[in-house]
Formats: sequence, structure tokens, C-alpha cells
Amino acid sequence: MPLSLSSPASLPASSSGPTTAPRRALLLGAIALAACAALSGCSIFMRSIEKPKATVRDASISAAGLGGISGQLQLDVTNPNGFGVPLAGIDWQLSIGGARAVTGTVQLSQTIPARGVAPVATSLTVDARDAIAVAAAVAGGARTYTVKARLRFSTPVGELDVDVEHAGTISGGGGGLGAAARGVLGLR
Repeated sequence: MPLSLSSPASLPASSSGPTTAPRRALLLGAIALAACAALSGCSIFMRSIEKPKATVRDASISAAGLGGISGQLQLDVTNPNGFGVPLAGIDWQLSIGGARAVTGTVQLSQTIPARGVAPVATSLTVDARDAIAVAAAVAGGARTYTVKARLRFSTPVGELDVDVEHAGTISGGGGGLGAAARGVLGLR
């Protein structure tokens, strides 16, 4: 039997009559069912978003001079979701010998594909003032570094952050951060 809703003018004069109570109950039931469906649909969607994972492939120094030190952070980002997730930016921090040396922020616009892995590369720039502090730490014997990064993803339900950390040893040879730091200080 088709369901039809009547306008108030076509309802019987008595509002407590036998025909309005079932209609009112049916209407309230339909509204409650629609609300439950909408709310459970949102919660199912929110639970289905998995955090992407990131691993550091490489952290390197490409140039050093009077203007500072520049390098690159290369990541592999894995998206376990069935839809692409936009990477909006990366906040990073470089520590030398356990002491925070410099921080930075890079804005990005790269979508990590559904159920895929994407390489992400970003530049790390250390200005001259901070580069001198890094060089002084290296000249004082510090040989370990740590790069911490927070990847900021923009999802349909809000921002999602993923943290990654990479530690290594500064090479004492002809290249790498050690050579860059010695170059800034004028050391050989």
C-alpha cells in the first residue's frame, strides 16, 4: 500500500483521532531511521580512514656556503586507503648531537595514490645563522643527527598527521653534512 502524507487541512478535525496517531508514529519512525542511517554512515566513513605511513629514504646535503646549508629529505609515503590522500605539507626538525638545530615548514600539494607508494622529496634549508650553530656542533665532535618530520594530510574528514623520524651519522669524509659544516666554518 503506498504511503501518502496528508496536509493538515485534509486531516480529520480531531487531532487525537485514530488515523493521525499511526501516521505521526510512522513519520517519527522514518525520521529516526534516516537520522540513524546518516550518523552511522559518517562513523563508518571516519573509521575507514587509515593513517598513511612514511619512511625516510635519504637525508642529504647538496650545498653549503655563506648563505647557509641546503639539502633534501626524500620519503616514501604509503597510502593504505582505497582513495588518494592529499599531502598538504611537512614540518621538519633537524637535531645534531641530540640538540635541536633548526626547524622548517614546507607547503606541498601532492596526492598519494590509493593503495600506493609515492616518493616525496622536499628541500631542507638551514640559514647562515643556524648553519654556523650546526657547524660548531660538528666541529665540537657531534656526529649524530636526527630528522623528525610531521606530514600533514588533508582528508575529507579533516587534517591527519603522520610522524616520521630518521637518525644517522654524519660522515667525516669528503662529503655529507660534516664537509658542509666544515665549509661554513672554514675548517678543513
